[in-house]
Amino acid sequence: MRISIQPARERVSGILSATAFSIVVAFSIGIGLASYKLSVYWFETNKFEEQVTALRLVDAFVANYSDLRGSQLDSDAPVPATFRAHSIERFNRSRLGDWALRLDWLGIPGREIRTAPRDAATAAAILEAVRTGNHQPSSQWWITEGKRTFRTIAPSVASQQACVDCHNQQLDGRQPWRLNDIMGAFVIDVPAEDFLTKTRDQSILIGILFFVIAGSVGAAILRLQLLRQETAIAALTERERMAVEGQKAAEAANQAKSEFLAMMSHELRTPLNAIIGFSELMASGLHGPLPPRQHGYATDIQQSGRHLLNVIGNILDLAEAESKQVNLFDVDVELEAVLEPCLRLIARQASKAQVHVTAILPSGVRLQCDVTKLRQAVLNLLSNAVKFTDPDGDVRVSASVRGDGCLDITVADTGIGIRPEDLPRILKRFEQVESQMQRSREGAGLGLPLAKALTEAHGGVLEIASDFGRGTTARIVLPAKRVLVRPDQQPDEVARPATLRWDPNAECLA
Repeated sequence: MRISIQPARERVSGILSATAFSIVVAFSIGIGLASYKLSVYWFETNKFEEQVTALRLVDAFVANYSDLRGSQLDSDAPVPATFRAHSIERFNRSRLGDWALRLDWLGIPGREIRTAPRDAATAAAILEAVRTGNHQPSSQWWITEGKRTFRTIAPSVASQQACVDCHNQQLDGRQPWRLNDIMGAFVIDVPAEDFLTKTRDQSILIGILFFVIAGSVGAAILRLQLLRQETAIAALTERERMAVEGQKAAEAANQAKSEFLAMMSHELRTPLNAIIGFSELMASGLHGPLPPRQHGYATDIQQSGRHLLNVIGNILDLAEAESKQVNLFDVDVELEAVLEPCLRLIARQASKAQVHVTAILPSGVRLQCDVTKLRQAVLNLLSNAVKFTDPDGDVRVSASVRGDGCLDITVADTGIGIRPEDLPRILKRFEQVESQMQRSREGAGLGLPLAKALTEAHGGVLEIASDFGRGTTARIVLPAKRVLVRPDQQPDEVARPATLRWDPNAECLA
């Protein structure tokens, strides 16, 4: 069954696209915010330093004027506070356009001389500086007349006695000033509405620009990835096509093999039957006895022909079984009826080899199987067991119904056995444990592979175990669905075995 991978490809492409888009958007927003934050930070730092510098200049200028007024000017000269106010006014007028900046000096609420804070928030900030005694300037964002402003508040300290004396003349009964008292604060406002708007627009533009660039790069990368996937899919499709063509070619080759074997079977069997028939006729002496030597030749021809005919039959049977097109003609049959003919057929070979064959079979067990093919599998196992067992050796045939309902048919011998390293290859066609030069027993190496194929055609398994030099055990395991028991048979009766032994002298089963 071929499964389409197109939906999976589209799903993966959609996930990759959504993920890439999300990453690009997140980075674009992050870069825009970072640009905005950096610009605002630069503005705060730069403007704070500029304001502190202006305050120090004003303070130094007023202090110098105070010293000059005390030592050289008369009392008609403006007081330092007035001079400071005029200086601040001129300073403010000089700051125009983008350099707009407003500088004020505000007194402490309730103790101010002339200039009081314009709003409650500014008054609270000045009072907090007086309460804590903090002389350091501080900056913060402020809303002035509905617009954002960067404001710096710097407490003003009475650093000269002349300042204290001058201010104390304006008390009107209020608490007098002392040296180093905070007498007010410089307040500098930097309008920032236009700057923040421009900065925000620039940051948005930077984010959009990054989105466009990163999106283009990401789209190119994604396109390359999709092209790579399409190439991989095309390669996979090509492999699938080649696999289908290979399968068709294999099926065609198998069909050709079957046709070839069928043709060769006919072409070979016809002359072989003639050879076997004429050699048997000559050996029987029907048309006159032959000299001993010629009689031996005729017998050898007959035996070789039968052997070759048997090999051809095994090859055809194995080809049919391996094609997975084995037609089974299942019947309901007694287990004993399947195995007893195998024992009778192997009797002559066992008697000639002086091998004892024993069968222990349970009675009452019935099978659903193709009798001919199952007999052929068992007979191949018996033939191998007798062939590779030395004289006076034993071959034991047994059968039992397992707890899971499966049937075991076991053929065990006391023969030469198989080396562990040879076990994997004995079930391959034309394989034998003896090499070609050392082979002492005839055979084409088709018995076990054919028995395996016929067993698997029944849904079973062929198992081989061996102890080199001590014997081999071959076991056919048939599935439970093929094992039947007579309805009138009791379990204890089914389990009772019947023992069959081959008596070479009596040439029968006892």
